[in-house]
Amino acid sequence: MTTTRTRQPRPPQLLVASHNHGAGLELLQLAERRGYTVRRAHTGAQALEQAHAAPPDLIVLDESLTDMDAFAASRALRDDAQVGPGTPLLLISTQRPSSPQHHAALRAGVWEFLRHPFHVEEIAAKLDTYVLLKLDGDRARREASVADAPGFYSVRGLALRAQELTLQAFHHAQPLACVALAPVTFDGRNAGAVDRLAEVLRATGRRSDAIGRVGPGEFAVVAPGTDRAGAVLLAQRLAHAVSTASGDTAPGLRAGYDAVGNARYMPIEPKNLLARATTALRAAKGQGAPNWIQGFEG
Repeated sequence: MTTTRTRQPRPPQLLVASHNHGAGLELLQLAERRGYTVRRAHTGAQALEQAHAAPPDLIVLDESLTDMDAFAASRALRDDAQVGPGTPLLLISTQRPSSPQHHAALRAGVWEFLRHPFHVEEIAAKLDTYVLLKLDGDRARREASVADAPGFYSVRGLALRAQELTLQAFHHAQPLACVALAPVTFDGRNAGAVDRLAEVLRATGRRSDAIGRVGPGEFAVVAPGTDRAGAVLLAQRLAHAVSTASGDTAPGLRAGYDAVGNARYMPIEPKNLLARATTALRAAKGQGAPNWIQGFEG
């Protein structure tokens, strides 16, 4: 008689980087009681080494790290392809973060602050929720391509990153914008315009932004920490870079945008943010050069 053994899913993998034995040890014990496999790092350098060697499902940094600033550690982790932007990264803090700290954390790729002393049930629920998001994201990335060869997100990949960035902007009570862009073309006479825009986006994109293709010759930038005024400045900066690269004086782009000033108090579905920016881009394409950039008018 042959018995079939059911394959059990592996336990969630958590990496905790903390010099503070109180907060770090408390979180480690809490997670282990919930069935997590927990690895401990005592410095930022150790966290980078361990995350690269065996990427976890969730990373928690403590502001008490002695060898590097926690935001610098977060940025370094985000730059590691083994970790990437889709791994939830949380930051333990003993003080209520200020608005500038929230803004800096968002730009560094921190998903949320965890206040210490911990509320056990609340922290446990957060850990479980973030792991589920990570596993769902991993599944989506396996099932379909989320990026093309030049490194831009596909529509599916951009929607996935927009969802993650919306969640981060919500927890930090920060703005979030989407700017959709397309080069001006003239009956194929400047067929290199799309490639030129792609080069500018690759050269000037910020670490915290998500950049993808949303149509033939059309791109979108999801920019955390950016409000409507910032979206206009972003489009103007890109237009200037494209004009400089092409030697033109007129804006070589058409752009559309939408933004929320505070994602916590003005919640928005990520797919709607993308759709509104691309709708505004369509409107801009129908306008002359003086109106080359259009905000979404709902």
